[in-house]
Amino acid sequence: MATAIIEHKATSGKVIIMETATGYIRTMIGLERKDTLSPFQPTTDFCTPYPTEQRQVATLLAALETGKISLSDTVDVGKGIYISGGDTIKDHNWHRGGYGKITVEWAIAANSRIGEVLIRERAFGDKKSEYEAAIEQIGYGKPDSVEGLECIPSTNMATSKISPIQLIAFYNAIANHGRMVQPQLYKDSVAITSPQIASKSNIDSIRQALEGTVTEGLGKRANTDKTKVAGKGGTIQIGNFNDSTYIIDFCGYFPTGNPRYTILVILEKQGLPASGHIHAAGLFRKIVEQLIQNK
Repeated sequence: MATAIIEHKATSGKVIIMETATGYIRTMIGLERKDTLSPFQPTTDFCTPYPTEQRQVATLLAALETGKISLSDTVDVGKGIYISGGDTIKDHNWHRGGYGKITVEWAIAANSRIGEVLIRERAFGDKKSEYEAAIEQIGYGKPDSVEGLECIPSTNMATSKISPIQLIAFYNAIANHGRMVQPQLYKDSVAITSPQIASKSNIDSIRQALEGTVTEGLGKRANTDKTKVAGKGGTIQIGNFNDSTYIIDFCGYFPTGNPRYTILVILEKQGLPASGHIHAAGLFRKIVEQLIQNK
């Protein structure tokens, strides 16, 4: 972990490795430092919500459940700048003219923020409460507590914040073909918190989109010739323009057919370059290859 933080000139990093079938957390490690010259200190904060772009996956799954959206549908993200509810949303490539008209599946693979908004608007219109209820229904933002950890419940499912333990639990449910299991620090009996967070066909669609993100989309740095992986990254700038602090992450699982492990990588760093699909995805790939080597 320390090597990865130094390599990417980050100030903190977190990694969670979970057994997909059982929810048992095999590894949960976090390190932080005040700046790139300071010594590392351990951090155990895995339950506080943090800002992330990973809600895009939950938005798509909730939209698929309405029956108003499919992966092959198209959305026009234009030149990469979109106004919604008084907010200006920009895709990462807005300065290069944006993506224009793309499929819903590619909106995920290309990490289009505008694509997420258009998908949400098509499925839920301006009904914010309906959207929030749909997000909660599929288990995004669960669990509220984990034995051995102090967790802060997510109170607003429409925000971009979620705790690391909740995010990996959501991805783990996707890896589990829709079955959500309780994360646990101790090898105990498996606790199923939801037998099926969404229809099997829609879970399959999400799995397809996450696999495509790695093979064809921005997540290619997570790809490895050792096995087939699926996942998605995110990049968010926090603070003001002058305080260019970025939180980057990548969450995914492997192997795609019958997943054994679900992995979350989070890095916080000052300044550019900063990309969840490059830096965090690269560390994700190294962890996957190490797990395969050690099995």
